[in-house]
Amino acid sequence: MAKKVTMEFIANQLGITKNTVSLALRNMPGVSEKTRNEILRTAEKYGYKYKKSNTKNNTSDPKTESICLMLSNDTKNSVGFFSFIQYGIESEGNRNGLNTILYCFDDSKEFQPPVCIRDGIVSGIITLGRISRKTVNSIIGLNLPLVIIDDFFEDIRASYILTDNLSGGFIATEYLIKSGHKDIGFFGDIFASPSFFDRYMGYLKAHVRYNIPVNNSFSIIDKNMSTLLHDGVDKIVDELKKIPKLPTAIFCCNDLEAISLYKAFSVMGISVPDDISIIGFDDIESSKSVSPELTTMHIYKEAMGERAVKKLIERMNGQECIDEKILLPVALIERQSVKQIR
Repeated sequence: MAKKVTMEFIANQLGITKNTVSLALRNMPGVSEKTRNEILRTAEKYGYKYKKSNTKNNTSDPKTESICLMLSNDTKNSVGFFSFIQYGIESEGNRNGLNTILYCFDDSKEFQPPVCIRDGIVSGIITLGRISRKTVNSIIGLNLPLVIIDDFFEDIRASYILTDNLSGGFIATEYLIKSGHKDIGFFGDIFASPSFFDRYMGYLKAHVRYNIPVNNSFSIIDKNMSTLLHDGVDKIVDELKKIPKLPTAIFCCNDLEAISLYKAFSVMGISVPDDISIIGFDDIESSKSVSPELTTMHIYKEAMGERAVKKLIERMNGQECIDEKILLPVALIERQSVKQIR
């Protein structure tokens, strides 16, 4: 008895993924015309007949196609940031007739493609938040259109949607300088995220631009205070006491870092902003619930998600486009945590 011909068999014959075969047979975007024709010829050669599902979501109408949003468990559990980007992705997807399938994974383990991809019902992938190099390479190997949000690898070609963190870091530090501060520290693990590193570069750039020497003793750039806070505020206090002399202002890698410092300074009897000024980054909801309200850099979170979907659609439609690193602007939000000391 002849062996049954499957999508996997056709994929093996052509050296491509089963998902690519599925997209081509369903006349979905995301497959070049050349590859599509080769798949159809091979299917005809071996007598393969594709059975269309009667369910609405699997129709050949591209308006009902799905995209997969992938994020690590750490990203999913983060507070007040990525959920807004996810909302932007889902909203823009809906406007374009795309279903969004959410897939969360443990980035410390071997990456396993979700069932929706193994079953060939996904036309494109968006990753959100920090992700390991190994996992990114595994996702690229799935041979689907891909857009990466809020992470970046210099040597991996892909389309990225990012915040203009370097300019944001410059603007935040410049604001402190123009408020009369010259002793300015930076707090946050700059190697924990490309975003933090770029914000630190903006901090350094502002010092150079205004001819202000950088005093490294004012900064802690190898750990996050927000992480230390899990073990108690005393852990942050211990780190602060190691600084020979506190600066008059601190630029934090994000709002969570700034809010963690609020708690430590309160324990130490140090007033914000009377004794020390603080500026954050991200403009999360809790930045307005602390006292004093936190001056910060606003990120257009929903717009990041919307722009990622638009870029993904370009790639799904097979448009000739180069990989891009798209930077969305930031905006300074002035509140009460920075003191003018002119």
